[in-house]
Amino acid sequence: MTANSLPTTARVDRWLLVLWIAASAASIAIVAVAASIGPAVYGVPVALALLLALLQGTSIVGALLWPRVAAAAAAASLLGFAVVSPATASAPWPVSAPSIVAFSATIALVVVRGAWRPGLVAWAVAVAGAVTIGVVGGAAAGTASGVDGAATADLIVFASVSGAVLLGALLVSRWQDVRRQLVRERQTSAGELARREVAEERTRIARELHDIVAHGMSAIQVQASSAKYRIPSLPDEAVAEFDDLAATARTAMGEMRRLLGVLRSDDAGVETAPQPGVTDIPALVADAARRGRVELVGTGVDTGGMDAITSLAAYRIVQESLSNVARHATDADTVVRLDRVDDSLAIEVRNAPAPGRPASPPAPDGGGHGIRGMRERAELLGGTLTAAAQPDGGYLVRAVLPLAGKNGTP
Repeated sequence: MTANSLPTTARVDRWLLVLWIAASAASIAIVAVAASIGPAVYGVPVALALLLALLQGTSIVGALLWPRVAAAAAAASLLGFAVVSPATASAPWPVSAPSIVAFSATIALVVVRGAWRPGLVAWAVAVAGAVTIGVVGGAAAGTASGVDGAATADLIVFASVSGAVLLGALLVSRWQDVRRQLVRERQTSAGELARREVAEERTRIARELHDIVAHGMSAIQVQASSAKYRIPSLPDEAVAEFDDLAATARTAMGEMRRLLGVLRSDDAGVETAPQPGVTDIPALVADAARRGRVELVGTGVDTGGMDAITSLAAYRIVQESLSNVARHATDADTVVRLDRVDDSLAIEVRNAPAPGRPASPPAPDGGGHGIRGMRERAELLGGTLTAAAQPDGGYLVRAVLPLAGKNGTP
């Protein structure tokens, strides 16, 4: 829930509370008035009047919970009062004043709650039933009694008042529908705007990365590839070093192009290129061994039961660790160990100090993003990673990754 939605939620809660209080108060008032008027004015038996009054009162509150049932109960109680009340010209008949108020309030709540069809049907049934009772009762009482005229006036008032309330409720219901639709569209627009801003930011980052890195990497690759032609007197060892440098630059350029493609993609969650994993670590170690003394040991080079994201994280951790060794402990003896331990993959990259000088790796929690990034990869999967200098001057990176990722999902 966002901060902007809190005031709206609070307003809705207050509105519902006020509605419940008003409906409850109206229900109590209707029960009290209808139960009193029935016996006193219309001569309805007390028990029957109380039963019908309770049905009218509860239909008001019931409209907030069960609108369809409440609509039927309101129409039934109104017609029930009309049937058991004798025709008279001295009081509103066939629909009493409490019946008009109770029915109109119930129908309004029913429609506002979204059940406009049951509300409309209940109104039509109540009006038709009341007219029928009025016509039959007026005819039975005779013209001289004046019931016909009084009943006609009462029916006009009932149909007009309840019809106006019904129309108003329909308009309110429609306004609520339009407002909800506008809120949904506004949320959709906000989501689209946020996605567009993210896409624009990714494109900007990709452009800046390309402008900053691509030229330099291309120059390194070209110069390294052409060194043996530009400098004929280079020894074979130097030629091999330049060839390795050119190959590394080409690989880095390819990785950067793939990254830029992802950043520029409209859907960053879909990657068509296969991701490296545990099974690619032997090739990674072999490539590093061409430039230094690196060996791979252990029995963990197997993706059986391992999530793809865990496999990718293992590859990146080994890749970054070997890069750190190449930067800070060139030509140092390095051992990469992969082992399955229960439901986890244990990774160790241990290097001795560089020949002739102590190693100077980056601080685990400080300079550079490499170790921090490796630790974040491990923690996102529910694993751990430690990186620390060793007493002999070497360095050890150790990670433990759950095979199935955090909570058993990638």
